[in-house]
Amino acid sequence: MKKYILLLSTIITIALTILFSILPLNWLSQADISNMYTTFITPAWYTFSIWSIIYITWLILWFYILFKKPKDIIKKEINYLASAIFISAVWLIPYHYQIICITLSLIVLILWILFYLIKYPSANKLFNKITELYFWWIYAATLLNIHLLLVFNDKYYYWEIIWTISIFAWVLINIYLLRKYSTYIASLVLVWALFWIIVNQMNQSIINSSIIWIFLILLSIVFKVYSDKNEYCKK
Repeated sequence: MKKYILLLSTIITIALTILFSILPLNWLSQADISNMYTTFITPAWYTFSIWSIIYITWLILWFYILFKKPKDIIKKEINYLASAIFISAVWLIPYHYQIICITLSLIVLILWILFYLIKYPSANKLFNKITELYFWWIYAATLLNIHLLLVFNDKYYYWEIIWTISIFAWVLINIYLLRKYSTYIASLVLVWALFWIIVNQMNQSIINSSIIWIFLILLSIVFKVYSDKNEYCKK
């Protein structure tokens, strides 16, 4: 059963995502809702094409488990990831009905499940990297939906402070995870998101600060690579 639970949750999530795009649930597409509640953290729409890559990695992982039968991926890890994937399909329903508080709650639940898998990594490197990519994009979705919730409830008065705190927390957690767990993929996902925020936003202070954050992240990656290389040479 563990061979197929991952595939089942993946197929359900991809199928519902496609269905809700072709026949918009509540007659609203995800882009329509995003345009209704504009925020200063929303990136250009093609940023979300990263979901296609995430979906592909889920399928790759399933084929890997099916044919390679790796013994270093345990049943609990598969169940956790499959649960997070399935919830990714469920949260689209309240989102299309503009029940942002429930949407955010479900996204935070996914984030918690994936953080558990990051904190207690699998012995399998492929599993860890796929989980890392998914986790960091869900973290981005969490921040975006916090901003959407504030806009939805007319509480987006001090957006400069909210934006600064959000990006600062994003970068700070990224650097921490990079140093502690070598999450290079997460760092690249953050650079990807910030680049398309620059493209989508017209505010000059957002553009300037995003460029600075990108520079700091890339610098952190360079230092981490250098540190890892030195440790490897010592061995």
